[in-house]
Amino acid sequence: MSFIINLLNKGLDGAFARQKALANNVANASTPNYKRQDVDFISILKRQQGEKSSLPMKTTQHTHLSGSNFKEGLFSSFVLQNNTSYRNDKNNVDIEVEMAEVAKNALYYNTLTRQMDEEFSILRNVINKGGGA
Repeated sequence: MSFIINLLNKGLDGAFARQKALANNVANASTPNYKRQDVDFISILKRQQGEKSSLPMKTTQHTHLSGSNFKEGLFSSFVLQNNTSYRNDKNNVDIEVEMAEVAKNALYYNTLTRQMDEEFSILRNVINKGGGA
C-alpha cells in the first residue's frame, strides 16, 4: 500500500478510538466523579510516522501558500480535562461540548473515508487501464 493509504488508515483508526472515548464521555455524563477522556491521535500518528513537524507540502503554482505558513500548532494536542469539575459531583463532562466533538470527529472520519476511497479509485483506474493511455 502507498504511504498516503497507510496514513489515512492510521487517521481512521485514531478517529475511531476518539469516537469511542467521546461516546464513553456521553454515557458517563451523569456519573459522579467521572473525568472526561479524549484521544490524542494526532501526536500518536506523528510519533508512529517519526515526524516532528507537519507533512511537507508541494506548491505547483506561485499563488499557492508555502508549507512554511503552516505550523505544527494547527494540529495541537487534545487537552485532557482531569483537574476540572463543572458540577458539585466532581464530573467534568459538558454534554453539549461532547456532542459537538462527536459531530466534528464524525466529519473528520467521513472526510478520511472519502479520501481513502479516492486513493483506491486511482489505484483501480491504474490497474484497469494498465498504464496505457
